[in-house]
Amino acid sequence: MATFKPSDFNKKVTFGEVKSVKNPNTGSTQQKFVPALNLWYAPKTRTLNQQYQLQGTSLENTNVIIVRHHAALDGFKMAQINEVMFDIIQISPDESNNYITYDFVTLKRRT
Repeated sequence: MATFKPSDFNKKVTFGEVKSVKNPNTGSTQQKFVPALNLWYAPKTRTLNQQYQLQGTSLENTNVIIVRHHAALDGFKMAQINEVMFDIIQISPDESNNYITYDFVTLKRRT
C-alpha cells in the first residue's frame, strides 16, 4: 500500500445528501444539498493506460480521491468539491489493521 504525506491531503471534500429543505421566508420546500462530513483529500492521478482502459465503461469521466479511512463514508451517495456536485460511484475502504488507513472514493460529476 502506498504511503502518503500529510501535505498531500490539501483539498477539502464535503459528503452529504440531498434533502427537502423548507424555506423560512416563503414556506416552500426545495431539494438542497445538506453537508454532513468534511474531510481533507488527496487527488489520485491515473496513468494514461488506466484512462484508456476505462473508456467506454461506466467509470469513464470519473475522478478518484483518497481520504483517511472513515467508517461513516459508506452511507453517503453525494460529495461536493468547490461548489461542484459529484455522485459517489464506489468507495474502496481499507479495513486492514494498519495504524493509518485510506479509502479510495470514485466520484462522477453530476450533470
